Amino acid sequence: MCGHNPAGYPRGYARLMGEGGLRFHVAGFPVSVPLGGILGVLLIAYLWTPNFTEPGRSGIVLAVVFAVLLYAGVLVHELAHAWAARAFGYPVHGITLWLLGGYTVYERRSSRPWPELMIAVIGPVSTLVLAGLCWVLAEATSGSTSLLLGALAWTNGLLGVLNLLPGAPLDGGGVVKSLVWRVSGSESAGAKAAGYAGLVIAVLLGVLAVWSFSRGGGGLLLLGVLAVFIGFGAYQSLRSARSSGTLDAIATRLPHLIRRVLPVSEHEKLGAALDRWDRSTQPAVVTVDAQGRLLAVLSPPAADAVPAERRADVLIGPFTTAIPADQRVVLDDDPRELVLSMARSGAPLAFVTDPDGRPLGVLFAGDVNNLLENPG
Repeated sequence: MCGHNPAGYPRGYARLMGEGGLRFHVAGFPVSVPLGGILGVLLIAYLWTPNFTEPGRSGIVLAVVFAVLLYAGVLVHELAHAWAARAFGYPVHGITLWLLGGYTVYERRSSRPWPELMIAVIGPVSTLVLAGLCWVLAEATSGSTSLLLGALAWTNGLLGVLNLLPGAPLDGGGVVKSLVWRVSGSESAGAKAAGYAGLVIAVLLGVLAVWSFSRGGGGLLLLGVLAVFIGFGAYQSLRSARSSGTLDAIATRLPHLIRRVLPVSEHEKLGAALDRWDRSTQPAVVTVDAQGRLLAVLSPPAADAVPAERRADVLIGPFTTAIPADQRVVLDDDPRELVLSMARSGAPLAFVTDPDGRPLGVLFAGDVNNLLENPG
Protein backbone atom coordinates (compact mmCIF):
# COMPACT_ATOMS: atom_id res chain seq x y z
CA MET A 1 0.00 0.00 0.00
CA CYS A 2 1.01 3.59 -0.50
CA GLY A 3 1.00 6.38 2.01
CA HIS A 4 2.68 9.30 3.69
CA ASN A 5 3.98 9.57 7.20
CA PRO A 6 4.91 12.81 8.98
CA ALA A 7 6.25 11.04 12.02
CA GLY A 8 8.22 8.17 10.51
CA TYR A 9 7.14 4.54 10.58
CA PRO A 10 7.98 2.52 13.68
CA ARG A 11 11.10 0.40 13.68
CA GLY A 12 9.03 -2.73 13.20
CA TYR A 13 8.31 -1.65 9.64
CA ALA A 14 12.02 -1.34 8.90
CA ARG A 15 12.57 -4.88 10.15
CA LEU A 16 9.70 -6.14 7.99
CA MET A 17 11.11 -4.42 4.91
CA GLY A 18 14.62 -5.71 5.41
CA GLU A 19 17.95 -4.01 4.96
CA GLY A 20 20.10 -3.37 1.90
CA GLY A 21 18.59 -3.06 -1.55
CA LEU A 22 18.78 -0.09 -3.91
CA ARG A 23 19.25 3.59 -3.08
CA PHE A 24 19.01 6.49 -5.51
CA HIS A 25 17.58 10.02 -5.87
CA VAL A 26 14.64 11.28 -7.92
CA ALA A 27 13.95 15.02 -8.18
CA GLY A 28 16.19 15.56 -5.17
CA PHE A 29 14.35 13.04 -2.98
CA PRO A 30 16.26 10.04 -1.59
CA VAL A 31 14.57 6.79 -2.60
CA SER A 32 15.20 3.43 -0.96
CA VAL A 33 14.15 0.04 -2.32
CA PRO A 34 15.09 -2.47 0.40
CA LEU A 35 15.21 -6.20 -0.16
CA GLY A 36 11.53 -6.41 0.75
CA GLY A 37 10.70 -4.10 -2.16
CA ILE A 38 12.75 -6.16 -4.60
CA LEU A 39 10.99 -9.27 -3.30
CA GLY A 40 7.68 -7.51 -3.96
CA VAL A 41 8.60 -6.97 -7.62
CA LEU A 42 9.55 -10.63 -8.02
CA LEU A 43 6.39 -11.81 -6.26
CA ILE A 44 4.14 -9.67 -8.46
CA ALA A 45 5.94 -10.91 -11.58
CA TYR A 46 5.42 -14.51 -10.46
CA LEU A 47 1.72 -14.02 -9.66
CA TRP A 48 0.99 -12.19 -12.92
CA THR A 49 2.89 -14.51 -15.26
CA PRO A 50 -0.23 -16.66 -15.99
CA ASN A 51 -2.16 -13.53 -17.02
CA PHE A 52 0.37 -12.74 -19.75
CA THR A 53 0.99 -16.32 -20.89
CA GLU A 54 -0.36 -17.31 -24.30
CA PRO A 55 -0.09 -20.55 -26.29
CA GLY A 56 3.48 -20.92 -27.43
CA ARG A 57 4.72 -17.91 -25.46
CA SER A 58 5.73 -17.50 -21.83
CA GLY A 59 4.42 -14.46 -20.04
CA ILE A 60 7.38 -14.07 -17.69
CA VAL A 61 8.98 -11.17 -19.60
CA LEU A 62 5.76 -9.16 -19.73
CA ALA A 63 5.09 -9.99 -16.08
CA VAL A 64 8.50 -8.65 -15.03
CA VAL A 65 7.96 -5.47 -17.07
CA PHE A 66 4.51 -5.14 -15.51
CA ALA A 67 5.89 -5.52 -11.97
CA VAL A 68 8.64 -2.95 -12.55
CA LEU A 69 6.19 -0.45 -14.09
CA LEU A 70 3.72 -1.04 -11.27
CA TYR A 71 6.38 -0.14 -8.71
CA ALA A 72 7.29 2.86 -10.87
CA GLY A 73 3.65 3.91 -10.45
CA VAL A 74 4.02 3.53 -6.69
CA LEU A 75 7.06 5.79 -6.92
CA VAL A 76 4.97 8.38 -8.80
CA HIS A 77 2.39 8.16 -6.00
CA GLU A 78 5.05 8.76 -3.34
CA LEU A 79 6.68 11.55 -5.33
CA ALA A 80 3.31 13.30 -5.36
CA HIS A 81 3.25 13.14 -1.55
CA ALA A 82 6.86 14.37 -1.41
CA TRP A 83 6.28 17.28 -3.79
CA ALA A 84 3.18 18.35 -1.85
CA ALA A 85 5.10 18.20 1.44
CA ARG A 86 7.92 20.23 -0.06
CA ALA A 87 5.40 22.79 -1.39
CA PHE A 88 4.23 23.37 2.19
CA GLY A 89 7.81 23.82 3.37
CA TYR A 90 8.18 20.41 5.02
CA PRO A 91 11.61 18.74 4.78
CA VAL A 92 11.25 15.34 3.08
CA HIS A 93 13.52 12.69 4.56
CA GLY A 94 12.95 10.00 1.97
CA ILE A 95 10.75 7.62 0.02
CA THR A 96 10.73 3.88 0.58
CA LEU A 97 9.29 1.25 -1.76
CA TRP A 98 8.75 -1.93 0.19
CA LEU A 99 6.94 -5.26 0.00
CA LEU A 100 3.40 -3.83 0.26
CA GLY A 101 3.93 -0.59 -1.64
CA GLY A 102 5.63 2.56 -0.40
CA TYR A 103 5.61 5.48 1.98
CA THR A 104 7.10 8.96 2.25
CA VAL A 105 8.58 10.33 5.47
CA TYR A 106 8.63 14.09 6.00
CA GLU A 107 9.02 16.47 8.90
CA ARG A 108 5.86 18.40 9.62
CA ARG A 109 6.49 22.06 10.36
CA SER A 110 2.97 23.23 11.23
CA SER A 111 -0.11 21.94 13.00
CA ARG A 112 -2.77 22.74 10.44
CA PRO A 113 -5.26 20.32 8.84
CA TRP A 114 -5.17 21.87 5.36
CA PRO A 115 -1.59 20.85 4.44
CA GLU A 116 -2.19 17.35 5.80
CA LEU A 117 -5.34 17.01 3.69
CA MET A 118 -3.57 18.08 0.50
CA ILE A 119 -0.55 15.85 1.11
CA ALA A 120 -2.82 12.87 1.78
CA VAL A 121 -5.15 13.25 -1.19
CA ILE A 122 -2.55 14.05 -3.85
CA GLY A 123 -1.11 10.52 -3.79
CA PRO A 124 -4.28 8.58 -4.73
CA VAL A 125 -5.21 11.30 -7.23
CA SER A 126 -1.86 10.86 -9.01
CA THR A 127 -2.39 7.08 -9.07
CA LEU A 128 -5.87 7.45 -10.57
CA VAL A 129 -4.54 9.89 -13.18
CA LEU A 130 -1.84 7.37 -14.05
CA ALA A 131 -4.50 4.65 -14.35
CA GLY A 132 -6.49 6.82 -16.73
CA LEU A 133 -3.42 7.52 -18.85
CA CYS A 134 -2.63 3.79 -19.07
CA TRP A 135 -6.22 3.07 -20.11
CA VAL A 136 -6.10 5.67 -22.90
CA LEU A 137 -2.80 4.27 -24.18
CA ALA A 138 -4.14 0.71 -23.95
CA GLU A 139 -7.06 1.68 -26.17
CA ALA A 140 -4.70 3.29 -28.67
CA THR A 141 -2.38 0.27 -28.97
CA SER A 142 -2.73 -3.43 -29.64
CA GLY A 143 -1.19 -6.80 -28.88
CA SER A 144 1.12 -7.26 -25.91
CA THR A 145 1.51 -3.52 -25.39
CA SER A 146 -2.24 -3.05 -25.04
CA LEU A 147 -2.46 -6.04 -22.70
CA LEU A 148 0.33 -4.66 -20.50
CA LEU A 149 -1.12 -1.14 -20.38
CA GLY A 150 -4.59 -2.48 -19.66
CA ALA A 151 -3.28 -4.46 -16.70
CA LEU A 152 -1.48 -1.36 -15.40
CA ALA A 153 -4.65 0.71 -15.79
CA TRP A 154 -6.69 -1.85 -13.82
CA THR A 155 -4.17 -2.29 -10.99
CA ASN A 156 -3.40 1.42 -10.61
CA GLY A 157 -7.10 2.19 -10.56
CA LEU A 158 -7.64 -0.44 -7.87
CA LEU A 159 -4.72 0.90 -5.82
CA GLY A 160 -5.99 4.46 -6.14
CA VAL A 161 -9.47 3.53 -4.93
CA LEU A 162 -8.13 1.28 -2.17
CA ASN A 163 -5.88 4.07 -0.88
CA LEU A 164 -8.90 6.35 -0.63
CA LEU A 165 -10.67 4.03 1.82
CA PRO A 166 -11.42 6.24 4.85
CA GLY A 167 -9.17 4.70 7.49
CA ALA A 168 -5.61 4.88 8.76
CA PRO A 169 -2.95 4.14 7.60
CA LEU A 170 -4.35 4.60 4.09
CA ASP A 171 -4.33 8.02 2.47
CA GLY A 172 -8.09 8.12 2.86
CA GLY A 173 -7.47 7.91 6.59
CA GLY A 174 -5.34 11.03 6.30
CA VAL A 175 -8.27 12.76 4.61
CA VAL A 176 -10.62 11.68 7.42
CA LYS A 177 -8.15 12.86 10.05
CA SER A 178 -7.78 16.28 8.40
CA LEU A 179 -11.52 16.81 7.95
CA VAL A 180 -12.40 15.81 11.51
CA TRP A 181 -9.50 17.93 12.74
CA ARG A 182 -10.80 20.91 10.76
CA VAL A 183 -14.35 20.56 12.10
CA SER A 184 -13.48 19.73 15.72
CA GLY A 185 -10.33 21.80 16.05
CA SER A 186 -8.58 18.80 17.60
CA GLU A 187 -5.87 16.83 15.83
CA SER A 188 -6.24 13.99 18.32
CA ALA A 189 -9.95 13.69 17.48
CA GLY A 190 -9.04 13.41 13.80
CA ALA A 191 -6.41 10.75 14.47
CA LYS A 192 -8.88 8.78 16.60
CA ALA A 193 -11.53 8.91 13.88
CA ALA A 194 -9.05 7.70 11.25
CA GLY A 195 -7.72 5.01 13.58
CA TYR A 196 -11.10 3.56 14.49
CA ALA A 197 -12.18 3.68 10.85
CA GLY A 198 -9.01 1.79 9.93
CA LEU A 199 -9.79 -0.89 12.52
CA VAL A 200 -13.26 -1.32 11.02
CA ILE A 201 -11.75 -1.69 7.54
CA ALA A 202 -9.22 -4.22 8.84
CA VAL A 203 -11.96 -6.30 10.47
CA LEU A 204 -14.07 -6.21 7.30
CA LEU A 205 -11.10 -7.34 5.20
CA GLY A 206 -10.44 -10.15 7.67
CA VAL A 207 -14.07 -11.28 7.50
CA LEU A 208 -13.95 -11.09 3.70
CA ALA A 209 -10.79 -13.21 3.67
CA VAL A 210 -12.41 -15.92 5.81
CA TRP A 211 -15.63 -15.83 3.78
CA SER A 212 -13.71 -16.11 0.50
CA PHE A 213 -11.71 -19.04 1.84
CA SER A 214 -14.85 -20.82 3.07
CA ARG A 215 -16.40 -20.49 -0.38
CA GLY A 216 -13.34 -21.97 -2.05
CA GLY A 217 -12.20 -18.65 -3.45
CA GLY A 218 -8.68 -17.26 -3.54
CA GLY A 219 -7.24 -14.13 -2.06
CA LEU A 220 -7.00 -15.38 1.53
CA LEU A 221 -3.31 -14.50 1.84
CA LEU A 222 -3.62 -11.09 0.16
CA LEU A 223 -6.72 -10.04 2.10
CA GLY A 224 -5.22 -11.35 5.33
CA VAL A 225 -1.99 -9.41 4.83
CA LEU A 226 -3.94 -6.24 4.00
CA ALA A 227 -6.10 -6.70 7.11
CA VAL A 228 -3.03 -7.06 9.34
CA PHE A 229 -1.26 -4.13 7.70
CA ILE A 230 -4.25 -1.79 8.00
CA GLY A 231 -5.04 -2.98 11.52
CA PHE A 232 -1.49 -2.31 12.68
CA GLY A 233 -1.48 1.12 11.02
CA ALA A 234 -4.82 1.96 12.63
CA TYR A 235 -3.41 0.99 16.02
CA GLN A 236 -0.45 3.32 15.43
CA SER A 237 -2.87 6.12 14.53
CA LEU A 238 -4.70 5.64 17.83
CA ARG A 239 -1.37 5.79 19.68
CA SER A 240 -0.60 9.00 17.81
CA ALA A 241 -3.99 10.34 18.87
CA ARG A 242 -3.07 9.85 22.52
CA SER A 243 0.19 11.76 22.01
CA SER A 244 -1.65 14.52 20.18
CA GLY A 245 -4.19 14.69 23.00
CA THR A 246 -1.34 15.21 25.43
CA LEU A 247 -0.10 18.10 23.30
CA ASP A 248 -3.61 19.57 23.29
CA ALA A 249 -3.60 19.54 27.09
CA ILE A 250 -0.13 21.06 27.19
CA ALA A 251 -1.13 23.83 24.79
CA THR A 252 -3.52 25.36 27.32
CA ARG A 253 -0.83 25.59 30.02
CA LEU A 254 2.26 26.40 28.00
CA PRO A 255 1.75 30.18 27.61
CA HIS A 256 1.78 30.53 31.40
CA LEU A 257 5.36 29.19 31.50
CA ILE A 258 6.73 32.06 29.43
CA ARG A 259 8.72 34.33 31.73
CA ARG A 260 8.53 38.01 30.92
CA VAL A 261 11.66 39.84 29.82
CA LEU A 262 12.46 43.55 29.86
CA PRO A 263 12.43 44.95 26.30
CA VAL A 264 14.42 48.15 25.79
CA SER A 265 15.41 50.21 22.78
CA GLU A 266 18.73 49.39 21.19
CA HIS A 267 19.58 53.09 21.70
CA GLU A 268 18.88 53.11 25.46
CA LYS A 269 21.64 53.82 27.94
CA LEU A 270 22.96 50.81 29.82
CA GLY A 271 22.41 52.44 33.22
CA ALA A 272 18.75 53.23 32.53
CA ALA A 273 18.08 49.66 31.42
CA LEU A 274 19.78 48.18 34.49
CA ASP A 275 17.82 50.51 36.79
CA ARG A 276 14.53 49.21 35.35
CA TRP A 277 15.55 45.56 35.32
CA ASP A 278 14.00 43.45 38.09
CA ARG A 279 16.27 40.41 38.08
CA SER A 280 14.00 38.50 40.46
CA THR A 281 11.08 38.40 38.01
CA GLN A 282 12.67 39.14 34.63
CA PRO A 283 15.28 36.58 33.52
CA ALA A 284 16.68 38.76 30.74
CA VAL A 285 16.90 42.19 29.14
CA VAL A 286 16.42 42.23 25.37
CA THR A 287 16.84 44.99 22.84
CA VAL A 288 14.24 45.79 20.21
CA ASP A 289 14.20 47.93 17.08
CA ALA A 290 11.91 50.87 16.34
CA GLN A 291 9.07 48.48 15.46
CA GLY A 292 9.50 46.58 18.73
CA ARG A 293 11.02 43.48 17.11
CA LEU A 294 13.49 41.36 19.03
CA LEU A 295 17.16 42.06 18.28
CA ALA A 296 19.55 40.78 20.96
CA VAL A 297 19.91 39.89 24.64
CA LEU A 298 21.95 41.70 27.27
CA SER A 299 25.01 39.85 28.58
CA PRO A 300 24.89 40.30 32.39
CA PRO A 301 28.64 39.63 32.89
CA ALA A 302 29.52 42.23 30.27
CA ALA A 303 27.10 44.76 31.78
CA ASP A 304 28.24 44.16 35.35
CA ALA A 305 31.87 44.69 34.29
CA VAL A 306 31.11 48.31 33.34
CA PRO A 307 31.90 50.71 36.22
CA ALA A 308 28.72 52.10 37.78
CA GLU A 309 29.73 55.70 37.06
CA ARG A 310 30.02 54.97 33.32
CA ARG A 311 26.77 53.06 32.80
CA ALA A 312 24.70 56.21 32.32
CA ASP A 313 26.93 57.32 29.44
CA VAL A 314 27.16 54.16 27.30
CA LEU A 315 24.57 52.55 25.07
CA ILE A 316 23.31 49.06 25.85
CA GLY A 317 24.02 47.74 22.34
CA PRO A 318 27.73 46.87 22.72
CA PHE A 319 26.91 44.72 25.75
CA THR A 320 24.34 42.51 24.04
CA THR A 321 24.78 39.26 22.15
CA ALA A 322 22.92 37.96 19.12
CA ILE A 323 20.23 35.36 19.74
CA PRO A 324 20.85 32.15 17.74
CA ALA A 325 18.12 31.06 15.36
CA ASP A 326 17.54 27.86 17.34
CA GLN A 327 16.75 29.97 20.41
CA ARG A 328 13.97 31.94 18.71
CA VAL A 329 10.45 30.52 18.60
CA VAL A 330 7.15 32.05 17.58
CA LEU A 331 3.96 31.72 19.60
CA ASP A 332 1.14 31.73 17.07
CA ASP A 333 -2.43 30.43 17.22
CA ASP A 334 -1.24 26.89 18.03
CA PRO A 335 1.04 26.70 21.11
CA ARG A 336 1.86 23.08 20.23
CA GLU A 337 4.15 24.40 17.53
CA LEU A 338 6.22 26.07 20.21
CA VAL A 339 6.69 22.71 21.96
CA LEU A 340 7.72 21.06 18.70
CA SER A 341 10.16 23.89 17.92
CA MET A 342 11.77 23.56 21.36
CA ALA A 343 12.07 19.79 20.93
CA ARG A 344 13.69 20.17 17.49
CA SER A 345 16.25 22.73 18.62
CA GLY A 346 17.41 21.00 21.80
CA ALA A 347 18.34 24.45 23.17
CA PRO A 348 18.21 25.04 26.96
CA LEU A 349 15.99 28.08 26.48
CA ALA A 350 14.19 29.99 23.77
CA PHE A 351 13.10 33.58 23.35
CA VAL A 352 9.44 33.66 22.41
CA THR A 353 8.04 36.27 20.05
CA ASP A 354 4.67 36.95 18.52
CA PRO A 355 4.26 36.42 14.74
CA ASP A 356 5.50 40.00 14.15
CA GLY A 357 8.74 39.39 16.03
CA ARG A 358 7.91 41.31 19.22
CA PRO A 359 9.30 39.63 22.36
CA LEU A 360 6.86 37.91 24.70
CA GLY A 361 9.38 36.38 27.07
CA VAL A 362 11.74 33.48 27.54
CA LEU A 363 10.86 29.79 27.85
CA PHE A 364 13.17 27.32 29.56
CA ALA A 365 13.51 23.75 28.32
CA GLY A 366 13.36 22.47 31.89
CA ASP A 367 9.90 23.99 32.35
CA VAL A 368 8.73 22.46 29.07
CA ASN A 369 10.11 19.04 30.01
CA ASN A 370 8.36 19.17 33.38
CA LEU A 371 5.12 20.01 31.60
CA LEU A 372 5.59 17.12 29.17
CA GLU A 373 6.14 14.73 32.06
CA ASN A 374 3.14 16.06 33.99
CA PRO A 375 0.64 17.37 31.40
CA GLY A 376 -2.40 16.95 33.61
